[in-house]
Parts: sequence; C-alpha cells; structure tokens
Amino acid sequence: MLKLTIITLALSLACTTGVAQKNTYIGIEGAANNDVYDIIDNGPALKKVPLITGYFGLNIRQDISSTVFLETGLLRKYYDEGIGFKGTSSYTEGNAINAWLIPLRLGIRLKLLNLRKQKLYFVPVIGYVLGINSDYGYGDGGEGGSETMVHDTISYNVYSKLSLRRTFPLLQTGMGVEFLLLRTVLISVNANYYTGFKNLIEQNIEYTRNSVSNTAKGLSKGEIMSFGLSAKYPISHIWRKHTR
Repeated sequence: MLKLTIITLALSLACTTGVAQKNTYIGIEGAANNDVYDIIDNGPALKKVPLITGYFGLNIRQDISSTVFLETGLLRKYYDEGIGFKGTSSYTEGNAINAWLIPLRLGIRLKLLNLRKQKLYFVPVIGYVLGINSDYGYGDGGEGGSETMVHDTISYNVYSKLSLRRTFPLLQTGMGVEFLLLRTVLISVNANYYTGFKNLIEQNIEYTRNSVSNTAKGLSKGEIMSFGLSAKYPISHIWRKHTR
C-alpha cells in the first residue's frame, strides 16, 4: 500500500509542475463494470455470462489549460469469473482476484451546451492504467457442479489460474459529460472501455453433456466496460486564498 501511495503522489507531482496557476482537483470516483471474458469452447454448450462488478477510489486532476487536463488516482477493483450453459438462465459467478488500478489520463473539455445557467462539457479521455494483482501468489481456484435441464444433464469442473501476473497494463478510452455543482464541485458522468493486452485470469473447463466430454477455456485480460460517476473539489482554491 505504501508503494502505491508513493507512485500516486509522484504522478500527482508530475501533473502539477509548471501549471501552478491552473486548477488542481481532488475527488472520488466509482463505477459499475462488466468484466469481459472470452470463452473458447470445444463443445456446444458454454455461453458468456454477465460479470457485474465495480471499482472505487480517489483521483487527482491537474488542468494544463482551459480545455486540457491530466488525471491520476488510485482505484480498488474486484474482478469476477463465471460460466453459464446454453438452455438455462442460471450461471456461476464469484470473485477471482482483487486489484489496484493506477490510471494516468489525458482529457479534453469541449463545451457541449448551456442549460439555463449551467454549462455542460463533453469530455473524451485516453489513458494508460497500471494494474496490480494484489492477490498474486495466494494460489489458484477451482469449483465443480452440475446442471439439469429439460433435454440435457451437464456436470462440470473448473480450474482457475489466478496468479499469472503481478502487474498488467490497460488502455483506457472513454467519454463523459461534466458540469459544476454549486459552482464549485466538478461532477462527471462517464463511460469507458479498458482494453487489456496480457492474460490475467485463465479458466480450464471440463464438462460432460449427456455423457459426452468437452473442454473449454475462459480468458480475461483484465478488460472491462465501465459506467461511472466522479466528484472533484478544486483544492487549489484553498492555497490561493492563503496567498492573497
């Protein structure tokens, strides 16, 4: 945790150097996520399932100009894993690993419209995210079970590799809408996709459908679809008051 704090503070310092007269914000953010899994099925029965999770944490923003900003933070993310079978609405879902995410984002604020006395801004962002598997080295997982449907009987076993990587990269691309609340607090509603590049979680799946054995794999690169909300306060207003 100490190392993560040092990294975050270092990024924050990099953001603030040379732009002391621009606004600096500190805030909180959270999001609902759909964890993205690829299923490689050598048989006919598996299907993708929704894996709804979330993240939450702190963020720091530094305005570079009136339209461009840099942002970093420290986020706690919970990754799930699960499988489902065609022909039934039930599926298995459970926590796989917990991770820290340290983003470094570049964003642009474009005036969208004036709503009475409120200005709305369209905000596209792109960024790099360092993911840290905080469960690295704590072992892998497994589960088994059975499903009975109208025409099929299925039994399965899953072995999960959860300690593939200690760190993993993500590319964030997204967009949002921002406005000021009470003329001070910056509120953002946003949607993002985090693209992964290296396998973070692997599931080796064996299942038997009506006495016929099949194998499959579930793969996650840490990718997520995210819908979030953030609130930021301009802490630069505080030290400017003291210097007047």
